[in-house]
Amino acid sequence: MSRDIPVLDLTEWRTEAPPRRAGIAAALDAVLRETGLFLLSGHGIPQELTDRMRVTGREFFALPAENKRKYAVDRPYDNGWRGLGALDVGAVDGQAGTPDLHEAYHVGPSHRTGDATYDARYYPGNKWPAEQPALRETALEYTGHMTRVAHEVLAVLAAVLGLPDDYFTSRSQRATWTQNVNWYPSLRAVGGVLEGQMRVGPHTDFGTLSLLDRQQGVGGLEVWNEADGWYRPPFEPGTLVVNLGDLMNLWTDGRWRSLRHRVLAPSNAAPDEELVSLVYFFETDPDTEVVPLAAPVGGGAGMSPVIAGESILEKVGASLSLG
Repeated sequence: MSRDIPVLDLTEWRTEAPPRRAGIAAALDAVLRETGLFLLSGHGIPQELTDRMRVTGREFFALPAENKRKYAVDRPYDNGWRGLGALDVGAVDGQAGTPDLHEAYHVGPSHRTGDATYDARYYPGNKWPAEQPALRETALEYTGHMTRVAHEVLAVLAAVLGLPDDYFTSRSQRATWTQNVNWYPSLRAVGGVLEGQMRVGPHTDFGTLSLLDRQQGVGGLEVWNEADGWYRPPFEPGTLVVNLGDLMNLWTDGRWRSLRHRVLAPSNAAPDEELVSLVYFFETDPDTEVVPLAAPVGGGAGMSPVIAGESILEKVGASLSLG
């Protein structure tokens, strides 16, 4: 069935013999060609840390607006706080419409190259709330795990393609990435929904892959493929959703899809439902030239190379506002 979404167990992958690995790789390849996501277990992220990240993030959103504004983003590719209605991710596909119904807090990497102009462009500083020191401590610990997991998944994806395990990770030693804490307020809190408005509008992510720790809800995640249209992917507690982004779609020359997905609006069926999602968007080194892989590894779509960081900045600028 096209809705079958495999679960990759990283612990199993590390220990299994080649024949079993080949079966896992075939299942991953099939779903990435069709839809662009799978679930991930055995990732080694402590549940206590995930819970703490969600709680400290939610505590930040509960601060008065005047406090949060001190940490607001001031350009499209930036870290810090974005208020309700500051994002319209559908705009990058020419589908600009209603602002997305969520607030976000963005965290990024601390590594630097020493080139001040380059670093300011690609590695914006973090804006840690003085009122909440636990958020900084928790986020640094959590994103350390997420970076580790992203590298492990990239090594698996390289193996699925029959490439050296370090094909992607060797180009991701000072990668750009963004960790989001997304707060989806309840219907009662936002007071109503405009026609067509969602918590996050239909879009694809811009990087190589994203790691999502989601909460299940009525107004939750939906994904798309040609066979099924929009549907809810399976939810398994303790797993992460891994979805591919535009850079990986290009890198594989169309062999693998960039997942099209959305988060539904808060529903009249659950007017008090609020959710907090933890989303880690991993890209690659910003000066990497992403050259589509030749067939038969690549999909033969004839896509054109891009410079990774330039591609990301262009798309972020089209999809986010400072409103």
